[in-house]
Amino acid sequence: MPEITLDATPRLNGLYSRRKTEVDALLAKYPDRRSATMPLLWLVQEEDGWISPESQIEVAAIVGATPAQVNEVVSFYQMYNRAPVGKYVLGICGTLPCALCAADGLYEFLSGKLGIGWGDTTADGLFTIQRRECLGACSEAPVMLVNRKLETRLTRARIDRIIEECRAGQREPYFTGHRPQS
Repeated sequence: MPEITLDATPRLNGLYSRRKTEVDALLAKYPDRRSATMPLLWLVQEEDGWISPESQIEVAAIVGATPAQVNEVVSFYQMYNRAPVGKYVLGICGTLPCALCAADGLYEFLSGKLGIGWGDTTADGLFTIQRRECLGACSEAPVMLVNRKLETRLTRARIDRIIEECRAGQREPYFTGHRPQS
């Protein structure tokens, strides 16, 4: 993760100014502002695809926490990305039930097809492969999240079809990309 220096003024995400109504509604749901940390991080990730150090600083300011406290949340939960990801995040279940149903072979097939490994993103920015913990569909193994959609009973043919659908823009992207560029 990039270093955050105290003497530098970070470029903030602009989350509050852009989504004030949603942020205020979330804050109103919780008696303690800090309880809104995770939902606010989801708003950031929905737009950016990941939680940057600058975004962590802004969420900390909104909820009245320190950036270190927000970073503890981001780094603890696997669902938050701490680096940019592709338009389509392919989260392959890496637990025993899926492994017993050939998830490792599907990972190797997908990795070979896209030319990337765990945590990598294709050069065109379309795909990122992530290892996920249990996705809660053991009876449907092997499984994979394609962005937020669970795909079950995967085969090489189904993975080929999923990749084609993504490349054709027939699937929802992982993030909306509303973050202003500097």
